[in-house]
This record gives sequence, structure tokens and C-alpha cells, in this order.
Amino acid sequence: MSKAVNSFLVASTLAARRAVAITAGETVGYPANAQALPIGITLDTVLDTTSSIPVACAGEIAELLFDDTVAAAGLVGIDSSGRGIPFTLANTTTALTLANAYIGVLVGPAVAATGTIARVLINPGYDRV
Repeated sequence: MSKAVNSFLVASTLAARRAVAITAGETVGYPANAQALPIGITLDTVLDTTSSIPVACAGEIAELLFDDTVAAAGLVGIDSSGRGIPFTLANTTTALTLANAYIGVLVGPAVAATGTIARVLINPGYDRV
């Protein structure tokens, strides 16, 4: 089975184990806001902005640094530095518009402390409200 790892350009320094979104053509960075759809999780740290970075993409399981607690099997959102946070669906029946994005599902045990590194099945998507 092949790994879904791709290489992207970087516009700024990026740390390993962080979720990233497309910020320009073939370029990734930390998400600009909660509506930016993450495409994957960085597998290395890049300090040189003329380099590229390996990114695990949809369908893969990768380690992510968390900035908050998340329940086992919970949806994982991301903050503006690419760290994992809990994600809650709005569950509304009103008109549908795109809302916040998530990176995937926590596959390991619950994350109980900030700074924990845990495994996430990458399956990005949007909530609709």
C-alpha cells in the first residue's frame, strides 16, 4: 500500500506534526482561518522558505500536535498554528452554508493535555450551518 504523501512549497517556516492548507499555487501554510480547508499534516520541520515539505494527505494516519483536549474518536479541528483542537458539528436544519473545517478523526485514545501528540486519520471536511 502506498502512502499518500506529497511535497509542497512553503512560504514560511513550518513545524512538523501540524495541519496545513493550500495558501498559493503548490504552496502550503498554516490555515488563515477556521474556514480554510486543511489538506494534510506536515511530516517534517522546514526552516528554509525556499524548500518544500512532505505532507501526509487524505486517507493516511499521521501524528498531530494538539493544543486542547479531544475525545477518543472525536473530530479534530485546527487552530491558526496548525495544532489540533476539538471540533463540534453545528447540527442545524436552517439554510446550509460552509462553516468551519476539520482535518479528520482522532484514532488513538483521548487527548487529555495540551502539547500531546496523537494519531489522526486525515479526512478533511466542512461543517455546514
